[in-house]
Amino acid sequence: MIFLSAPLFGSKHAIGVLAVIILCVIASLFVFNKKKSVNHHRSILIFMVMFYILEIVKLTYITHSDGSFPIYQLPFHLCSFPLYLYPMMYFLKPGAFVERFVKPAAYSVVMLAGIMALALPTNILGESVSWLPLKDNFLPILSFIYHGLMIFSSVYLLRTGIYTVMKNDWYRAILVSFGFAAIAMTVNQLLDKDFMLLHYGNGSPLQFINDYSHFLYVVSMLGLAVILIILNFTITHLIQTHTNRQKNNNVYAD
Repeated sequence: MIFLSAPLFGSKHAIGVLAVIILCVIASLFVFNKKKSVNHHRSILIFMVMFYILEIVKLTYITHSDGSFPIYQLPFHLCSFPLYLYPMMYFLKPGAFVERFVKPAAYSVVMLAGIMALALPTNILGESVSWLPLKDNFLPILSFIYHGLMIFSSVYLLRTGIYTVMKNDWYRAILVSFGFAAIAMTVNQLLDKDFMLLHYGNGSPLQFINDYSHFLYVVSMLGLAVILIILNFTITHLIQTHTNRQKNNNVYAD
């Protein structure tokens, strides 16, 4: 597994994040067109296919390079959430009980995972300190695109109305996260891996806690997830409230 060689917050990190932001802005100009109606089912399918294509390309590249399938790349990472949530959103019957848990996680957890990966790309920045030559940065480029897509897809769900924040959605997203975490920890024990950074904590900003107590480390990681998810929904709610007030004021003004 490739760990950090290029420095965090260095030129490579900054250029990578800036490139993702630019791509998201360009995509927004084309996608968020108010004159066009949104086919929710088709949009979810498109994102699902894109996530799977990127994942398959990554696994094929690593398998070809290493000469064997990379067990550490099994889809039990935090960034693997879209691989499960988008098929569930696509195939579940609209209004299904499970969907009430899937959509909040697809919005909040997927967004947070993408943001955290780009903010602290410890395990995806690669070995080279520069993006050149590009051929030596195939996996980092793929990873930055994938995590950028995670953020963009989450914003898209909210902006298009595919997902609408409802009361208590924060706890639904937390329950889904804890469910995935339980699976990841089980697989970690069976295969001696570090899925969701819940075993060895390689690349986690809280890894130092793991040196003293693994139990405390896991509790801290789950606690951090709870805080970030609640914060995400709180900020989203405040923004939506402000936006709705502005719309109402404009209506009364007219």
